[in-house]
Amino acid sequence: MSAQVPAVAAETGSIYDIGYRRYDGPRLGRAHAVRSLFWYTLRSAYGIGRGGRAKIAPLTLGFLSCIPAIAIIAAQALIRQFPGGEGLENELPVRYDTYAGSISLFVILFCAAQAPDLFGRDQRYSLLSLYFSRALRRSDYTLARIAGFAVAVFLLHLLPYVLLFLGRVLLATDIVKGVIDDGPLLARAILQSALTAGLLGSLSMAIAAYTPRRAYAVAGIIALFVIPNLVAGIVVALGSDTVGRWLILLSPSAVLDGTNAFLFDTDFSNRFNEGASLLPAWNFLAAAAAGIFAAVVVSVRRFQRITA
Repeated sequence: MSAQVPAVAAETGSIYDIGYRRYDGPRLGRAHAVRSLFWYTLRSAYGIGRGGRAKIAPLTLGFLSCIPAIAIIAAQALIRQFPGGEGLENELPVRYDTYAGSISLFVILFCAAQAPDLFGRDQRYSLLSLYFSRALRRSDYTLARIAGFAVAVFLLHLLPYVLLFLGRVLLATDIVKGVIDDGPLLARAILQSALTAGLLGSLSMAIAAYTPRRAYAVAGIIALFVIPNLVAGIVVALGSDTVGRWLILLSPSAVLDGTNAFLFDTDFSNRFNEGASLLPAWNFLAAAAAGIFAAVVVSVRRFQRITA
């Protein structure tokens, strides 16, 4: 008797209705995508919408940058309790024209801490293909990211000035006169904050664009803001005063010191290069504009060529 071979069950498939439907609603388009990425970048720079750890650095640095303003307001309130105390206010170490230098370290640390995440995460987790498959162009993505971070730096830099302005106005015997006296100084502070945000923000993002590794980006940003000053000082120490004087324009922090001196009509000084004070003020403004333009162009070209 021949053995019977059991029949093999035929492979079958199943079709499931997952309820897929085409989207028939309005298409918000490219402009909406750019605005959304801009606001998302601004919120992310302060850790909004992210975990608690992401908020520690921006909130801490923001608080530290406001401490000098709070201390000066308290000192002014105390001084005005004494006869003739108002005349001593101009002798206080922190004023509108000196505030930028007192918080420059906090602004640099903010750039080094936050900028690498904004460009780096998208590269580390291969998210660029998702961005570029939408209405966004590569240049739109780059400019929206840079603009969002620059506004974040602007707010961080401007907030202490606003606190200082409000404190001085509220302490004034005549509030209207206080607004008139301090209004022009606040306007100059706004311009200085815009230059700081544009230069430091764009340069930080340009470095972050070229490395998805956070540690490398942080080191590169800090080096860019520190090393040029040291190099110019070394060149001057070696006897090349003219070369060293112009090399200072490659230092973002020194350039911002120069724009601050120009806006507040004070003497520019650089502890690494005393000869830089001989440079015309417009050189610092031109260097700031050139730095912003170069950083934006470099970043755009990076994402035009990167493989998503």
